Amino acid sequence: MKRQILKARWVFPVDGPPLEEAVVEVEDSRIAAVYAGSHPEAIDLGNTALIPGLVNAHTHLEFSHLAQPLGPTAPFTDWIRSIMKSRFELTVPVEQSIQQGMAESLAAGTTCLGEIATSAESVQQLEQTAPAPRAVVFRECLGFSADRIAGQEQMAADYLEQQTAGEMHDRLRRGLSPHAPYSVHPDLYLKLIQQARDQGAPAAVHLAETEAELDLLERKQGPFVDLLTDLGLWDPEILKQGMRLYDYLVPLAELTSALAVHGNYFGAEELEFLKQAPQISVVYCPRTHHYFGHPPHPWRTLIGQGINVALGTDSRASNPDLSLWKELLFLRAAFPDVSTGLILECGTLAGARALELSEEIGSVTVGKRADLALVQLPDRAEELSGSDLLLNSQSHVSRVMLNGCWIN
Repeated sequence: MKRQILKARWVFPVDGPPLEEAVVEVEDSRIAAVYAGSHPEAIDLGNTALIPGLVNAHTHLEFSHLAQPLGPTAPFTDWIRSIMKSRFELTVPVEQSIQQGMAESLAAGTTCLGEIATSAESVQQLEQTAPAPRAVVFRECLGFSADRIAGQEQMAADYLEQQTAGEMHDRLRRGLSPHAPYSVHPDLYLKLIQQARDQGAPAAVHLAETEAELDLLERKQGPFVDLLTDLGLWDPEILKQGMRLYDYLVPLAELTSALAVHGNYFGAEELEFLKQAPQISVVYCPRTHHYFGHPPHPWRTLIGQGINVALGTDSRASNPDLSLWKELLFLRAAFPDVSTGLILECGTLAGARALELSEEIGSVTVGKRADLALVQLPDRAEELSGSDLLLNSQSHVSRVMLNGCWIN
């Protein structure tokens, strides 16, 4: 492939300061050079910013067909009931929904996904579709009753074994997602984490998502007891071994990487542990967090203590769209004191770290994959600065490059 020489008004490497009137050279699928200045053969991209492709570290593509988020938002267990009803009454083939979600993600500048798959369709669609984002596909495992343990354990083993056999493309990787403390038997949870550890696979777990989750674990009461009772799954003996939120977090440190998804209600004990466990990243889903009306998320505190915080959209069941770019704009508007650079890092390099892909993607760095997003900046008379990237909602992703090829 011929070397591409691209000039933009701004380049945001992420692992370094913004570069004004800068050039990015791409050779084959890799970034070959990044520098401020000009080049006689450069293609001038105009009033734009080149940024790394965005990394959506947590999503559920199966709900991409939904026109609006599901409700009600409180109690949270009623939203869970809506999720179950939506799955039961699904009229759109799941393959179509996943395809729709991939296309929407790419159009918004997302070139890598942390996808939660409830079936094999997500893997198949990501494998068979081109162009498609890179992805770590976490197979969701569910089973709160003891009679589900063996079957879920075998399914997880078969799923990971396929990666070992080399069935996955090099842009895809498999992991496990023991869904949450309220939906996975403690024994099954520990067995699944052990499987992931033994296979060198990552894991993603919904943790500290709601106060109701803490009621279940700490007091064995609350809305989740009611939900599990209605489903014929509640057995107080299951939680008698006394696993606390902290106890679900600790085994994740044995993995090469793990995602603690949401983390809305981590306490001091959990935060202290996370400081000592760099293998674990917290995935914050800003607009989903806002949709449910949770208290302020501790993401800035986490980052200040050296904990890696990536961003996710969750799904269209709790978010109006799958645009990680809009998550960045939302954060910049909600937290005007936080720098553009830090927010952009959360949506790019931090996500790449969380998915163990930071050697390949996440920053505009020589040697990394040329996965890039081109942001069209608003036209205005006054001079722009490097901090203005996320200040104007008119800024939008206009083009996306995957492996050195423009896909739109």
